[in-house]
Amino acid sequence: MSVMKREVAVSTTPRLSNLALLALVSAILLVLIGSIVRVTGYGLGCPDWPLCYGQVIPPLQIGAWVEFSHRFLGGLVSLLVVLVAVLAWRQQRADKWIVRPAVAAVAVLVVQVGLGGLHVLSELPGWTGLIHTGVAMALVGLLAVVAVTSRPPGSVDRPPLGRLPQWAMWAAGATYLLLLTGSLVTRTGASLACPAFPLCGLDTMPDFLRPLVTIQMAHRIIATLVGLLVLAVVARLWPAGRQWPNLRLAAFGLTFLLVAQFTLGISNVLLRLPMWSRSLHLVTGASLWALLVVVATAMNVRQSARLPV
Repeated sequence: MSVMKREVAVSTTPRLSNLALLALVSAILLVLIGSIVRVTGYGLGCPDWPLCYGQVIPPLQIGAWVEFSHRFLGGLVSLLVVLVAVLAWRQQRADKWIVRPAVAAVAVLVVQVGLGGLHVLSELPGWTGLIHTGVAMALVGLLAVVAVTSRPPGSVDRPPLGRLPQWAMWAAGATYLLLLTGSLVTRTGASLACPAFPLCGLDTMPDFLRPLVTIQMAHRIIATLVGLLVLAVVARLWPAGRQWPNLRLAAFGLTFLLVAQFTLGISNVLLRLPMWSRSLHLVTGASLWALLVVVATAMNVRQSARLPV
């Protein structure tokens, strides 16, 4: 697969790039707050939607305010996503690699808001939670694409990257799949189906536990394969960083996030799901996914006269 070409009719502006980056960081922070809401058991802190106990401002209850903080930040992220799309449409309508993901982010946002309301009104069923997580990660990915494609042009006197861009795309796609399997583990109650690591740690397995063990071990196997794939990308990013300095920085970031993610995943099992580890595990996974999307996009969506990495 050859590197995708990109036609740029209008020069990008720092305002759009900075706004998209702010929206991306805010969306990842929203993932963290949403995880805190879930692990603290305050998902129904506001039992109705969009109001909280029929009020715009929730009552003085811890659960209500924890849930309300998620909704409030969600409103701010929604505003940022819409502003990014409006600015992209007004300034970069001719550049499909900016305007299309920006507009798609708004559509995904509408779906996500609807799912959030349905999740609360249905009293937190597992299937809506799983879809909610998947859509949230899709939104993060789209914002990551806009954040990198809206950057000003870079230098053009750099050698080609071979098949590294395709490797990065595969790693990003595999990481998204891993995030979905992690959510499946959580939503099905399979988080502690295997009490040991790296093996399951069960001498005998009751029939009712077999599906949960399968889900848990499948997640571990996929995590291992994704980890190896990300490490392969990092190994190829490092020498490429001699000509593309930002790629070496990305290699450091991917390595740090990958190590942190595996450490937190093991902590979840061995420490029996502490709240801090569960929340950090999800937000670290979201950050790893976002950085892989940034790297893959920066290397794939480019043209000889415009290199955003």
